[in-house]
Amino acid sequence: MGEPAAISFINIRFQTLTPDHPGKAGVSRRLKKPVPAWSLLLALLAAFAGGLYAHYLFGLATTPGQSNAPDFNLGMSPASMMVIQGNLTKFTISLTSLNGFEGSVNLNVSISPNIQNATTALNPESVSLLYGTGSATLTIQIPPTTRTGTYTITIAGTARMITHDVDSFLQVITPPPPDFQMRAGPSALNVTRGSAGTSTVYLTSAGGFSGTIMLSVSISPSNGSSPAIALNPNKVTLSPGGTASAVLTVTTTGTTSPGSYTVTIQGANGNLSHSATLSLLVQ
Repeated sequence: MGEPAAISFINIRFQTLTPDHPGKAGVSRRLKKPVPAWSLLLALLAAFAGGLYAHYLFGLATTPGQSNAPDFNLGMSPASMMVIQGNLTKFTISLTSLNGFEGSVNLNVSISPNIQNATTALNPESVSLLYGTGSATLTIQIPPTTRTGTYTITIAGTARMITHDVDSFLQVITPPPPDFQMRAGPSALNVTRGSAGTSTVYLTSAGGFSGTIMLSVSISPSNGSSPAIALNPNKVTLSPGGTASAVLTVTTTGTTSPGSYTVTIQGANGNLSHSATLSLLVQ
């Protein structure tokens, strides 16, 4: 192996000025000493590492929104809700600890614009984040006289000197006109000739409907060998928000024609009329 590589020389020139000849070199010497390559490489690496560390510190100092201080996150769902005048609605408030926060968060609710005579309830009003997460339920009762439109629901969470808030939107709409709904369940029957089958007709009040509904039933195709059908009772009474039911019975004999049939149940109250269908297979 040869001698260690030397990549440059350091030239140092010393001058001593004599009083008699200012500006003239009294003593002149040159110092030549080789610098090993590995020492220069170490110096470059040290400078590079120092630059990286300085860049890291600068980033911590100048990046907004980054903090290691204990904090919490606040959320609300759903982000928007539709509610009918006179009804109530619910939202879920979720809280999450950040950076080891272990305190309790006090919750408050506000509505903008204000809904007169609306009632709000937070359960609980204070949520502990000792175990990292927590939640609360917001219930709002909307008076029947509330103006239709969109309202902003704001939840504010406060703990010590920390405050966060979150918004959701509530759309108040008018109730639908009084009506009723009906369906058959099950909606399909398989009957063997000589036997019978049943299905239930369910009726439900909608929009505050109340009154008596007359029921009728028909079958298609209809001929002398079609199954016999009957409803019991043939009229039901609904109260606002109430339900009622009737039983549909299908009867066959040994001479009933096999095949597929459609049974239609009709319900009527004044100008209101609805129907439900049932698929029937006779084998």
